[in-house]
Amino acid sequence: MKKVKNMVGKERMNSTTKLLQLLGSPFALATNLALDDAELVKLYRKSIRNRMLFLYLETMRERNVDFFSVRYQEEKARYLKTSNAIARIAEVLTNVHVKYAVFKTIRPYKSTTVDLDILILEDRSYIKSIEAMQKARYKLLVNGPRSTTFWDKEAGIGIDLYKQVAVSFITYMNKQTLIPHVTTTKLSNNKHAKVLRPEADLACIITHSIIKEQMYTLSEYYTFIYYLKQMNINDFIQLLRQNNITYVARTHSTITATLHQVAHKTIPRELQQILDYLGEDNFEKARLIKNGFETPHKYHPITVARSLLEITKGNETRKSIGTQLIHMLNLNVSKDFLKKFIGHIRRETY
Repeated sequence: MKKVKNMVGKERMNSTTKLLQLLGSPFALATNLALDDAELVKLYRKSIRNRMLFLYLETMRERNVDFFSVRYQEEKARYLKTSNAIARIAEVLTNVHVKYAVFKTIRPYKSTTVDLDILILEDRSYIKSIEAMQKARYKLLVNGPRSTTFWDKEAGIGIDLYKQVAVSFITYMNKQTLIPHVTTTKLSNNKHAKVLRPEADLACIITHSIIKEQMYTLSEYYTFIYYLKQMNINDFIQLLRQNNITYVARTHSTITATLHQVAHKTIPRELQQILDYLGEDNFEKARLIKNGFETPHKYHPITVARSLLEITKGNETRKSIGTQLIHMLNLNVSKDFLKKFIGHIRRETY
């Protein structure tokens, strides 16, 4: 396949492009841009909408920009609290011999989050994990179809325990394919936790962004770009095939490559390898170009529908969709599901 072509030569220097150039990537040096205070504030707001505020604030601090020093200290405190919260959960689950993996939470760059996602790897341990959390005095907030949400009062953050990688009743990743990719990582507080390896975590994140959030933000862009330096491309491709998410990955990879080329005039070799295997998604690429390369980028309903159709090739997913349809017969369940679905379509970020 040919490399992604230059973006018709008419790309605008919009706030997304400026932000990408200002922050750089592991494959391209940052660009020194002459920005006044008003432009810095605009990029600050853009980073919030794209869920990568701490990365922006860290970059400003490294460049001795004191304009956001108070906000930086607040985000740094959140970052440390998040690491401590993960360590506490890891200890609780380990003490009761529950096999787990933190996923979609710890990014390959410094980031803060609104919640922690924990996948319980053995179905038989799911109830045990809930009981252990309650015994450890975490407040139970919601019992969902495939997950349970707790509140960590000390960190001020939500914790989602997942029985399956799912949205409502619909399983979009087979966790059995993820288990071989569990490893141990050191947190910023020098404690340890079980996580998914980069190729498995990235597969979950990009599928979540289309199936659940229906939106592409720069947090996913930087996760993809930074993980490229760490992950095994062949293992990543195998996971895509095992979970029937090659279309999902093609769409996400094309947008990532397009944005990197617009900002830095190059595509990382590893990303090009993925595109050579998957092909290029011209539909969402054309929409991205038409919208001036702005992010967050909302996926078209057709893209979401095609992604859902592809994952139905998996037995687990087909069964879960059947379960979803049965529960949709309950008026309260169907109203809640449709309300959330419509809200996802209308919103500008998440």
